[in-house]
Amino acid sequence: MDKLSQTLQQSALFQKKTLSEITGLLAKINYRIREYKENEIIFSINQAADTLGIIIEGCVDVKKDFLSGKVITVTTRGKFDLLADAAMFGGTRYYPGTIFASKSSKIFLLHKKDLLELFTLDQTIMLNFLCSVSKRMLALNQKIEILSLSSIQSKIAHYLITESQSRRSVVITLPFSKKAWAEHLNVSRTSLSRELRRLETAKFISFHNRTIEINQLAKLNELLTEE
Repeated sequence: MDKLSQTLQQSALFQKKTLSEITGLLAKINYRIREYKENEIIFSINQAADTLGIIIEGCVDVKKDFLSGKVITVTTRGKFDLLADAAMFGGTRYYPGTIFASKSSKIFLLHKKDLLELFTLDQTIMLNFLCSVSKRMLALNQKIEILSLSSIQSKIAHYLITESQSRRSVVITLPFSKKAWAEHLNVSRTSLSRELRRLETAKFISFHNRTIEINQLAKLNELLTEE
């Protein structure tokens, strides 16, 4: 229990709570912990949106399927992140996208009625949840902004500038693979690689594997103003 409480303390839902407080709360509710294999579905669009997840181990991808057959990776989430928090009280019966394990993962699962019980037991938990949903909505707005940009370089620039501002650093380590990043930007992996090389040749950025350093922030901003 102590190890679980230590892990949950790092999540948005249980932040600002002591280990003893978390352990006490867990003793009063029902929850499950389930392990998922790589590529196994955690929540699907045909599943009732009645369960919240917290990633204890591993990494998951959230994908959106379109009628055209195209699939876009909306976001990638890692250890301590919440899953399906925005869908819980959104007024829809089912999850809006498919969430699956991008590698072997362990997920803490909490049914809606038990989450409501947590809100009753501790107001800080409820405030933490509302804050998490608000941040998720802001992230969705950023996603829409990216999709509205026409050039691949401007999409790359927008992502890097946003991440740089969030982390307060010009060095950014991607939380996902280049393939997942390409899906996030709604471009092909080949096109993404080509434009990254062009930006590096122009000395706007430098990169190695998943680590990217912004060398000329002003130049990246110019790419956005040209849109």
